[in-house]
Amino acid sequence: MKPIVLSMECSPSSPRQALVTRWWPLAAACALLAAGTCEAQLYKWVDENGKVQYSDTIPPAANDRARKELRADGTLKRETERAATIEEKRLAAQRVADEAKAREARLEQERKDKALLTTYADLKDFDRVRDRALGNLETEIRNLTEREAILAKIVAGQQATPQEIAKLASPASAPATPTAAPAAAPGTPPAAGAAKASPPAPAKPAAPKSANALLLEAKSELPRVTELLTRKRRDRADLATLYAAERIRLANLIDAENAKLAAATAASAAASKSAAATSPTPVRK
Repeated sequence: MKPIVLSMECSPSSPRQALVTRWWPLAAACALLAAGTCEAQLYKWVDENGKVQYSDTIPPAANDRARKELRADGTLKRETERAATIEEKRLAAQRVADEAKAREARLEQERKDKALLTTYADLKDFDRVRDRALGNLETEIRNLTEREAILAKIVAGQQATPQEIAKLASPASAPATPTAAPAAAPGTPPAAGAAKASPPAPAKPAAPKSANALLLEAKSELPRVTELLTRKRRDRADLATLYAAERIRLANLIDAENAKLAAATAASAAASKSAAATSPTPVRK
């Protein structure tokens, strides 16, 4: 910084001017000193030993610690929180992820609730759809159980009847008895101009198989049928559980909608009654 050079070459023309010329360098120096003092700052923090420290600069070891920046008069200018630890950052990120997941779950539940109220008119409508879906699975399970028993009989070396052999000619996944076609979703009109399905042509009788061929086919098919039967039974149990939970949810949603409608009706009636009571009565002349 360059030194300040004060020129004293001019001669005062009056005692007052001489006084000003004599003292103004000292006043300027005091002003500069005061300005430097106002810009001074002090830092306060707690070290690793729990002791309060003061300094005009922050040491590198205290950069991550909470600190306060004080003015020259001791008042607080700025406060800095300590830096988060790695564990705290991990917990904060986990908390943000959990909140996002909860928000997504809430939106998904709202979407499902809306779909329930839109799909089913009432609980009876829901019960019809549930019984039809579970009935289809029960028919498949019953047919697979019968097929498994016939195959196990052949594998055990017993003679199968012609009717049992005829049942084995149909695919394992196809029901032996016809079932009703699933009904369309509530409110869905039937397809225009839909032609009635013509009855299938009768299948030609297959040539009888030898006992050895039946035994080989039974040994090959029995494990697959058993596995399929196990899966169908599990699907039926899961579907029944799902329908039970959905029915409870639908009942609660219907009750909430009815309560909301009743409250709105009561509020409307109260408002109409209040408006009628406060309206002026016409005076007969």
